[in-house]
Amino acid sequence: MQALCGSFERKESMNNTKSSTNTSKVSTLLLLYMKLTLCILILSTLSVFGHVSAQQINLNVANMPLKKALVEISKQSGYTFAYKEEDLKNAKPVTVQVNNGSLAETLKLVFAKQPVDYRIKGQSISISPKSSNLFPSTAVDAAQQLITIRGKVLGANGAPLSGASVSSYKKEGKNQQAINTYKQTQTNENGEFLLEQVDAQATISISYIGYQSKIMAAAANLGTITLSADVSGLEVVNVTVNTGYQSIAKERSAGSFAQPDMKVFNERSGSMNVLQRLDGLIPGLTVNNSPQAKSNPLLVRGLTSIGVPDEFGETFSGTSRNPLFVVDGIALDDVTSINPEDVENITVLRDATAASIWGARASNGVIVITTKKGKAGEKITVKYDGFVNFQGKPNLNYYPLLNSQQFIQAARDVFDIAAYPWSTVAPYINLNFDAIPPHEMIQYDFKRGLISEAEANRKLDSLGGINNQSQINDLWNRNAVLTSHSVSVSGGGKVHSFYGSMAYVNNKSNVPGEKDDQYKINARQNFIFSKNIQAYLITDLTNRNSSAKRSLNFLPTDNPFVPYQLFRDAQGNNLSMPYMKPLTEPVRKEFEQQSGISLDYNPLDEFNYGYNKENSFLGRFTGGLDIKLFKHLKFEGVYGYVRGNSKSNSFDSEQSYRARSEVVQFTVNPQDGSDPIHYLPKTGGIHEVYNNNQTNWTVRNQFIYDNSWKDLHQLTLLAGQEAQEKFATLNRSSQRGYNELLQTYAAIDYFTLSTSGLANPVMPNWNGRSFLYATPYSESEQRVRFTSYYANAGYTYNRKYTLNASWRVDKSNLFGMDKSAQNKPVWSVGGKWVTSEEAFMKPYSWLNHLALRATYGITGNSPSPGTAASRDILSSLMESSLPGGVGLTVATPANPKLTWETTSTTNIGIDYALFNNRLSGTVDYYKKKTENLLGLLGTNPFTGYAEIVGNIGQLNNSGIELSLGGAIIQQRDFNWHATLILSYNKNEIKKLTLPTPVATGDAKVYRDMLEGFPAFSIFGYKYAGLDNMGDPQIELADKTITKELNVATVDDIVFKGSFQPPWNGGFSNSFSYKGFGLSANMVYNFGHVMRGWTNNFYTGRLLKNVYTDFDKRWKKEGDETLTDIPAFVANSGTSAERRNTNYYMSADRHVISASYIKLRDISLSYSIPTKWLQRVHADKLTLRAQVSNVMLWKANKLGIDPEFMMSTPVNQHAVTLGANVSF
Repeated sequence: MQALCGSFERKESMNNTKSSTNTSKVSTLLLLYMKLTLCILILSTLSVFGHVSAQQINLNVANMPLKKALVEISKQSGYTFAYKEEDLKNAKPVTVQVNNGSLAETLKLVFAKQPVDYRIKGQSISISPKSSNLFPSTAVDAAQQLITIRGKVLGANGAPLSGASVSSYKKEGKNQQAINTYKQTQTNENGEFLLEQVDAQATISISYIGYQSKIMAAAANLGTITLSADVSGLEVVNVTVNTGYQSIAKERSAGSFAQPDMKVFNERSGSMNVLQRLDGLIPGLTVNNSPQAKSNPLLVRGLTSIGVPDEFGETFSGTSRNPLFVVDGIALDDVTSINPEDVENITVLRDATAASIWGARASNGVIVITTKKGKAGEKITVKYDGFVNFQGKPNLNYYPLLNSQQFIQAARDVFDIAAYPWSTVAPYINLNFDAIPPHEMIQYDFKRGLISEAEANRKLDSLGGINNQSQINDLWNRNAVLTSHSVSVSGGGKVHSFYGSMAYVNNKSNVPGEKDDQYKINARQNFIFSKNIQAYLITDLTNRNSSAKRSLNFLPTDNPFVPYQLFRDAQGNNLSMPYMKPLTEPVRKEFEQQSGISLDYNPLDEFNYGYNKENSFLGRFTGGLDIKLFKHLKFEGVYGYVRGNSKSNSFDSEQSYRARSEVVQFTVNPQDGSDPIHYLPKTGGIHEVYNNNQTNWTVRNQFIYDNSWKDLHQLTLLAGQEAQEKFATLNRSSQRGYNELLQTYAAIDYFTLSTSGLANPVMPNWNGRSFLYATPYSESEQRVRFTSYYANAGYTYNRKYTLNASWRVDKSNLFGMDKSAQNKPVWSVGGKWVTSEEAFMKPYSWLNHLALRATYGITGNSPSPGTAASRDILSSLMESSLPGGVGLTVATPANPKLTWETTSTTNIGIDYALFNNRLSGTVDYYKKKTENLLGLLGTNPFTGYAEIVGNIGQLNNSGIELSLGGAIIQQRDFNWHATLILSYNKNEIKKLTLPTPVATGDAKVYRDMLEGFPAFSIFGYKYAGLDNMGDPQIELADKTITKELNVATVDDIVFKGSFQPPWNGGFSNSFSYKGFGLSANMVYNFGHVMRGWTNNFYTGRLLKNVYTDFDKRWKKEGDETLTDIPAFVANSGTSAERRNTNYYMSADRHVISASYIKLRDISLSYSIPTKWLQRVHADKLTLRAQVSNVMLWKANKLGIDPEFMMSTPVNQHAVTLGANVSF
């Protein structure tokens, strides 16, 4: 231990000798972080062990009364003493000297000459006269002995139960019939309770609605008590919800909260992403795994913010569409680094009353994650959880493409030397020009008279007999495997508890050469300094190392290979394929001769000629302080600090095609025949470095008043202040002629080559010149600040009537200098009526619980950093048209009228439990209106800017959310529980101002955000089939059939639906039989649409594979009655002049249903019987297996998986094997 912790100084000294490089600094910092945390983990574990099993007692007294000595021992050890007063009347004074002694040693000395003896049982020590025979086995007669009892109550899902009733009683009387209740209390928000002055022979009763009551004998430390769901029913609600500011009993809030089934969450071990595990578990939460989900893969109650759409409807900036993520009370931008094994519970805040405490950042909902912590008074527990997830290779047949024979026939059909004569395709034009693949070269050779027709046919037939799919599958794909190992240690004594974990995750993707390793350390310590002062400290560290070689990644719809293309010959030699680059063979040889540099291209060789490497570190540090000021008033402080940095290295060696071709681009071949002049180094590669550093700190101070009186009134008041700052820096550098071993690079005139360029090079990259599109160094920074003041109040009368109110004002530097724009006040009010507690409801015995909720409130959203205000007014600009090539530009144009987005939400909800709690659930109806949407506004061009960020419109959402859970069967050995989640959302853009108005039908087709329509709309031309030339036609609003160009108006375009599913949810079933467990979880999305697969090749040269529908195209007059796929027209100019093939590709008939139901996962587990584990001293061992994405029902007939659309489904039918063991 000393060697480990003591090595900090020595390691730092060693690294200081290499401080000239960023790499050594980052490595040193990471090593220090990891070692420091490991030391904390070890020391804290030893500390916990000391509290539990080896308390150190210091007792130096002379002639001290025995009772006082026992009090002192109790203070230091946490043990309580039980005795009769009369038994200590003859006790002798105590004189002992104990320094750092054990409890056993101290007790032996204290009781050595006493007339009483003692016995230790749990955390209690019983005392009786030595002459008595009252405890020959375990205990004494403690009829009058009083003890203090501690414990913690959890629900069946492992979450703390707040408000559980805990009471002590004792049967008295001759027949033990009379029951006298002595003490009674309720658990706090953490499920913990304390009963003082309890009779040692009393019985403890713990109960909560929807759970089986538990009866047990009194003991000083009852530890953790887990209540089972009622045999005849089910728990009514998840009783404790966490807003990120406080944990409250759900029955005391009118807000709309939702929590997932943590059992299902924990079993979804096919992903280490916390958010992906929530799919189908939360009403109102849409997890969209489709690549077309763009920037909104996760939505709470629909889309609330639009952001800044570009001309294609994509969103790049403006504002966030994502929910606000909160971890242990601190708002974070990203939670992908959180280890799911460390998550205790998750709460989704959906309406204004639930989320308004987060103010102007809560419009999109709030997801609150609470991590695990140690439990006071529990022994040390060590747990291991690990799994291996096998995902296999991508399905290359998912998207139907032509096979080699079909492709060669298509190549024969479409080849047109008149449209593309040799004189136009052979010369070099620019880097974007296409080369000539083998099937075209054969036909050009024949047309140019270089080979006979028979020889051409023989060569083409030979290509048609080659199938490269097996080589693609073997060389460019591999089986994807995700591996995770996590070890945790937890425990606690009287004044200190601890939870720590270490995890390793290896993600082996399906792309060869890619590596992704993550190392995670999490530690949480809770301290009880006194009964009035508590504190905690959380440290969470993640270090990630990833790398990738120069593999060719591609989608099925954009496959760069033709189907006959082989990568290795029969002898295993890698094959060259220069035709994959923009140089014909004659041009390539000419450029090689002029430059003296090879321009050959070999895909498999290129694989090893370059790489990307990234190392990232994220440290999350959170501290909290609780001080009880008065009986009902306490102070809470939360202080968070997040530091993240990442370094990305990209390197292409001098052997790579990129480096070689770039040198040729900046090579001049003198006319006098002398050696070529290279303006870039021939040796050394291209090296690019990106450094990203971020810091984020949060300070929160608040006061909480919580009081209950007369068993009728409950009042909670909260008020506080919060400040947050985020600071990020990014610097980029680029070097040419970089030597990896020596870490040296060449000096280059970047300024000249980037601004004026090089004239008459061998291979110009732009209009006869070559420009170097690289900057040797650049740096930027960004600072965002928030400060907030808030208050929250909750009042409950007679546990039936609840009122909630909250208020908050946020200030931010994202709005420039205008103070009124910087401030954003938000508020909410809500009420709840537990009608089932009313007298008039008592006759309805089948209705166990019914509560009505109603809330209204306002939340907001702010613009993205740098889009509406800038800390640095000016930024640098390099442009060849500027004098000297360098200038300054205004970073962000000002908009003094810009204000926050504002979302008002009305929510009405019902909580219910029926048939002796057999069924329970919730129903919520909501309406949301978002005004002052943030986006792009058009401006006067004389300002120098075409667009600025501004407030552009209004968006409305409404919907219904339902959850229903039931104990279908619950017996001693067999249980079956089911949960149904169903959500419906409807939205409409009521007002939207675009920078460029949509004035034509052609523009409308490609918009997904338009006034009067839902977000993510899909539009199409009303297709009217083909004419007698095979050209597509459309039907206009006035029923006119036409193929004319640019005639469609906005009224001629058909609205087909939205890509965002209005209906979504999940259906979970869990079964248990003795030690076996089985769960099946289904997800579904209904009511949305998508564009189906269509042929997109109608003109030009056939350079890559195409969709199989190409064979079904119009080929001759009369085919228009047999097919609706347009004809192929070789000459692209002719095709563009006479028709618009988008009429077919974007036709209404190709917009199809995207509805689907998917059996997301099936899990089977087996818990080894405890008696088998005793030999290895294990408490629990569970083995599990899971199959993901087992079955799919889809509404479309094309075989499209709506989750993946045009991308390759890489994780279908994944298999996971795992184990969980605890000691």
